Amino acid sequence: MNNGKPSILFHRHTAWQSDIRCSTNIYASLFMQRGFDIAYMQGIVHSGHVLTHRGQWRSWAEGPRRERDGWVFTPFSIVPYARRWPFNTAGAAHLSYLTCAPTIPRLLQRGGMGAPDVIWSATPGSITLRKVFPRARFVFQVVDYYPAFSGDAVKPIERADYRGADHVFVIGHALRRYLIDDHDVEPAKITVLGQGVFAEEYQKDWPVPAELATLPRPIGIWVGVLDKCDPDLFGAAAAALRERGGTLVLIGPRADWAEQLAGRSNNVRVLGPRSPDRVPAFLARSDLALMLYDQRRQGKYRGQNPLKLYEFAAAGLPIVSTPHDEFEFLNPPVIVVATPNHVAVAIESALQGRENFQHRAREFTAIHSWAQAFERARDQIERLISH
Repeated sequence: MNNGKPSILFHRHTAWQSDIRCSTNIYASLFMQRGFDIAYMQGIVHSGHVLTHRGQWRSWAEGPRRERDGWVFTPFSIVPYARRWPFNTAGAAHLSYLTCAPTIPRLLQRGGMGAPDVIWSATPGSITLRKVFPRARFVFQVVDYYPAFSGDAVKPIERADYRGADHVFVIGHALRRYLIDDHDVEPAKITVLGQGVFAEEYQKDWPVPAELATLPRPIGIWVGVLDKCDPDLFGAAAAALRERGGTLVLIGPRADWAEQLAGRSNNVRVLGPRSPDRVPAFLARSDLALMLYDQRRQGKYRGQNPLKLYEFAAAGLPIVSTPHDEFEFLNPPVIVVATPNHVAVAIESALQGRENFQHRAREFTAIHSWAQAFERARDQIERLISH
C-alpha cells in the first residue's frame, strides 16, 4: 500500500482524459473517489509510434504527470509489440514491458507511488506486469473481442493473460461465454461487470445546445467514434429523416464517410467531438438515437456491449441499433436493424413509440448504473487484497 492507501495501477491504451470516455477510466475515477491511490499507464509506445506520431506518442512526449488526481504515464519500450511478425508474438509482448526505459517501477516512483497492490489491465500481453510487480494481484478487464483487432496471433497471448490473472472482469455475458468456450477459463474466475451510466447526468433540464437550436426536427443523433459506424445505414437514416423534415447529427472524431454524407445531404450536420460533460445536453435535446455499427466488420463487434446504449437510454431516447451478441442477455430498449432497407421503418416506429421507449429506458437504466457495476468490481478487488 502507498501511504496507507490501497493502490491500483490501471493499464489501457485509451487516453486517461479525452472526448471518448471508457469504462476503465470510469472505474479508476470511482476507485480514486473511494480512497484508493490510482496510477494510469496509458499504453506503451515504441520507436515506430514516436516516428510516425501514432499510438500514445503524445502522452509519452508529455511525460509522467498528474491529471485530475491520477498519476498518468506512458512508458517507452525498446522492444516493440506490434501487429506484424515477429513483433506480434508472446515473446515480443513479454519483452515490451521488461525493456521500458525508464522502467515502469521508476515511472511510478516519480509520482510518489511504490509497487501497486493491484494491476488492472485491459491490454493483451500485460500478464508480464506480474513479473515487474510480483507481489501485486493481477486482474484483466476484457473489453473487446481482441482477435478482431489484432488477428488470431493474439489468442495465445490473451489466453496467457486470462489464465495467469487472479481474476477476470468482462463487460458482458457474450465475452464471458467466449472466455469459457474458447479459452477454458474457470467460470468462478470471471465476474461480469457489465456497463453502466450516470443516469442523473442525462435527466437534467438541459438547455438546448446552440448547435441544435435552429435545426429542423426530428433530430437523430450519434455520439462516439465515427469510424465504427456503417456509412450505408447512416445514409439510409439521413434519407429517412429528410423525408420527415428532420436532421441527422453526428458527433465524434472526424471520418471521411461522414464528411462525404454531409456533402451530399443537406440535412446532415457533422459537429466534431464534444467533451463528455457536454454530451448529455445534446442527447437530452435530441429525438432519436442511432447506434448503427459497421456491418462489414462483424468480428469487431463480437461480444461488444456498447457503452452508448446506456447513455442513449438514460437520455430517454428511442434507439435504432444494429444487432449485438450481448442483446441476447440484456433485453435492451432498441429496435434492431441490419440492412438499409429496414432503417426508415425502424425510425418511424421509434419516433411513433417514443413514450413507450422512454418507459423501457427508465427501467433499463435503473438496473445498469455505474454505482452497481463499481460495487461488483470493488467487492472482488477488496477480496483479492485481503487474501
